[in-house]
Order: sequence, then C-alpha cells, then structure tokens
Amino acid sequence: MTKKTIEVIVMLLSSAAFKLGRFGLLSGVHAVLRCGLPLSFILAFAGFAIAEPQWQANSVIEVTLGQLRPTQSVIAHEQVNYKLALYRQNRQALFTDLCESAGWGKKVSFTANSTPQQPGSYQCTNAGQKKRKTQQMKTAVLGADNQLYLTDGHHTFSAFYDMPDGGAELPVAVYLQAKLDVKEQQAFWQLMQQQGNAWLYDAAGNPIGYQQLPASLGRASLENDPYRAAMYFLRDGVWDKPEPAIPFVEFYWAQYLRQQDGLQFPGYYSGADYIQWLERIHGHLAGLSANTAIFAGFTAADLGWRGGVHYQQLSQLLCQRNSSGASSGRLAVALQQRGMPVNCDNRQYLDRNALHSGLSALPQATNADGSINVLIEIAAGSADKWQQDKQAPLQLEWEQQNGALRQVQYLPYPVNYGIVTSTLLSKAQGGDGDPLDVLLLGSALAQGTIQQVRLVGVMRMLDNGEHDDKLLAVPLNGTFASVHDLAQLQQLFPGVTAQLQNWFEHYKGPAAKITVQKFDDAAAALTLIKNSQL
Repeated sequence: MTKKTIEVIVMLLSSAAFKLGRFGLLSGVHAVLRCGLPLSFILAFAGFAIAEPQWQANSVIEVTLGQLRPTQSVIAHEQVNYKLALYRQNRQALFTDLCESAGWGKKVSFTANSTPQQPGSYQCTNAGQKKRKTQQMKTAVLGADNQLYLTDGHHTFSAFYDMPDGGAELPVAVYLQAKLDVKEQQAFWQLMQQQGNAWLYDAAGNPIGYQQLPASLGRASLENDPYRAAMYFLRDGVWDKPEPAIPFVEFYWAQYLRQQDGLQFPGYYSGADYIQWLERIHGHLAGLSANTAIFAGFTAADLGWRGGVHYQQLSQLLCQRNSSGASSGRLAVALQQRGMPVNCDNRQYLDRNALHSGLSALPQATNADGSINVLIEIAAGSADKWQQDKQAPLQLEWEQQNGALRQVQYLPYPVNYGIVTSTLLSKAQGGDGDPLDVLLLGSALAQGTIQQVRLVGVMRMLDNGEHDDKLLAVPLNGTFASVHDLAQLQQLFPGVTAQLQNWFEHYKGPAAKITVQKFDDAAAALTLIKNSQL
C-alpha cells in the first residue's frame, strides 16, 4: 500500500470517526464507503470491530433502503409512477408517506429545506407522542445470513428509492416480523413461500428461482407487470382487498387475467387504449361468480371479489371531468410519468386505430365475403355512453345529456355496441336518421376499433314511439362464430335474445318507454344495410 493511499484512508477514517460520534454509526459508515474500498478492509485497518446488529423479532428497526433485499421480482410500475409524480407536485404527500410508513400516521410538519435523507429536517407529529402503528409499517424477515428481506412494501419503498432525493442510503423504518434461522437457501426460500413472504414469478407469470430475485429495489431492478397495475387502478370497485389480508392478492388476480382471451395488454400507445383495456377487464371481472377459480386454490370471493359492482371512478381514472372542465386522473398522471401524452377533453380520438389498420377513412359497410364492418363505440362491460361524432367520423365523443356526461345508471352494456360504418337510415325509411346500430355478441372489444362481423338478425325496437332497431351480429372468430342466423343463435345460446330484450327495455329506467317488438332474421338485417349504405 502506498503512502498516499494510507493518507487518504486516515483522512476518511478521521471524518468517519467524527460522524460516528456526532450522527451515529450509519452516517459514519456511509462516509467511509465513499472511498470505494471494502468496509471490512477499512475497519480492520483502523482497528474497528463492529458487531452484528442485534435485531429482535417483533420489533421496529431503523435501516436504509439498500439494506433490504426484495422478495419478488416484479411490481406495477404505474403505481410507482403515480407516486413519483405526486411527490414531485406535492411535497406534503411525500413526507406524509414517510411518516405513515414509519408507523407515525399522516400528520407531519416540514419546511422548504426538509429532505427525506435527513429525518431530523422534518417532524412526524405523532413520533414520541403516540404509540407507533406497527400494523401500518412495511415488514421484513431476517435470514440466517443476517440479510434483511423485505416482505411487504416493494411499491412504496421503490417510489422512495427512485425519487430524486431517495436512493439506497435513504433511512427508513421497518417492522421485523421474524428471524428465520434456516441456513440452507433452498429450504429458506421454500419456507418464505409457505409463509406468504415471497413471490417467485416473473413479469410474464412464469416461475423463477430465488437466485433470480433482484438485489435492490426500484423500477430499474424490479420488472413491470401491467396486470398487477390494472388491479391497483380497479381496486374499490368490483374487488377490494380481503380481510384478513392475503399476501400478493393483486398478483393472484394478475395471474388469472393474463390467461383470459380478449384481455391481452395493448401496450403503452395511448391513454385511450389503456382505459379501454381496463374497461374490458372490469367487464370480465363483473361477470364472474363468487366460486370462480382464480389462482392457487383461491376463488374470486376469497380474493375480495364484490360481485357485479360498477366501478364509479373508472371513467375518472384517465380524466376527471366536472362542470368546470377536465383534469388528469390517477392513470393519466402515471402514464404521463412515462412520457405518454394524455390530453383530457370530452372526445376520444381514433387516429391511432386508423393508423394501425392502415385506414385513412371509415370503410364501406359490406365486404366482398359478405361480412359487415362495425365501429365499436362502447365496449361490453362499460357504462359510459360514447358515440360517433357525426361531424368527424373518425372520432368518438362522450355523449352529454342535460349538460352532464352520460353514463348508464344500470348494469353495464352486456354486448359491444356500435354502428355499421358508412350507413345512414333516414326516418323516411323507418330509421332514426343515424347510422345503423349494432349489438355485437362476444368478448369485449377495444372502443374505436373496426371489426368484421356476420349479421344474424335484427331486434325491432321502439324508443318513445320512434323506430330504433338494433342489428344483431357475431364475430367471425370466438364463441359465437358458429352462429349464422337467428334460429341457430336461439338454439345454441338459449336466453340470449331474452336477456337483450330485458336489458334494453329497462336500462333507461322506469320513466322510459322502450319496447322490443320482435326479433327478425338475418335477411331483414341485410335489407336494412342495403337501404342505408352511403
């Protein structure tokens, strides 16, 4: 070792010794580590002997984020993104979360100079005044290797880790729930899984070994599971966290959702795509039963399913609309953190769909193979009433009624609702002066997409004395693809037409005068198409 190296070490140790005496062990250690040499070497050279921490189970311990090893490899990045954006806009929210995660509740006082890295620069009001709420704290387990394993709080602590004044050295408090003296690693991780303290799956839902777990918190280390994010945004609607709590409950739901047809994640292209995806998931979940098997032997009821409850805040996730205008909702804030442009107004633009399909305009109603082109205005399972903008056919707008955005105050739409493209049936021909309406059976489809369908009939309906016929159609693929006419529909899927009649006769409430007169066959539907093509 050179004389210069020794001089540097002595200088660092002198500084560290001062900090050890003035601020405590943790600050001194951080100062020494900045030299880039192993701590064990430096302490040995200086004659220091640091004992292993004497942490006790069922107690609160003060640590840094860097001392906590994750016990899962995935999180919902959108949940962290939302928190990071919130902290940037509202310092009160940041210090509130710091105090709450430490078990001191939400009351806090701070100044413009307060920073999370210096706990003495802000004050948790209840600290020292009331009993610490350990049930609100994040938890950890101590292994036989003296490593702390974080068992709850990966999202909150990842937000702390990734914020500008966070990082590995950020001091936090955790509740040490257990000390597991199991030296063999395989047996240790088996026990962790049995106790609900580890989630050994990757972002695609595939099993992983404990060796594949990341070494640190944060979005750079923990993969993103969009299905886990979906359950975060849909909480308090069709589902809520069960009591008593079930560890990793959102991940159980995510494992189920990723296996369902029609619920594939659309990617991060637009806020409109994302919210439509959430609507499809919500519609699917609303249609479950309490006994539906979800994952690992748990049923929907076990995991907090609340029945066919309509999530009133779903329409507010992207854009919060009121009489004074529109502002970004939680989902928009999270997506904007990714750099995605999300603009809130009363319209939904379909330019991406046109670009995706290669269309510069809506197609004609019929195709050479006899199929019909349908523009989906409302996805099955949604209660928000959207419609084509007659002045701009490639746009949808959220319909307004009496100055308010219209939402069906009934069960969500049981089918995909849309129009036959490039049609208009005049009142003189028995229509309502609008494009032909279509009820498309089957799984929920993304709002604003063009779908090729087969007509199988028409529901003859009067709405306040005016004709308001609805064409019945089926997709060319999927559950209803084998249906070619009304007789087959009623034979293979008895009760479907009765359910449609019941829904449409009642969805506007008792004051409405809606009557379904009868159901006609596919030939009658094709005649309407012929008489209405533009």
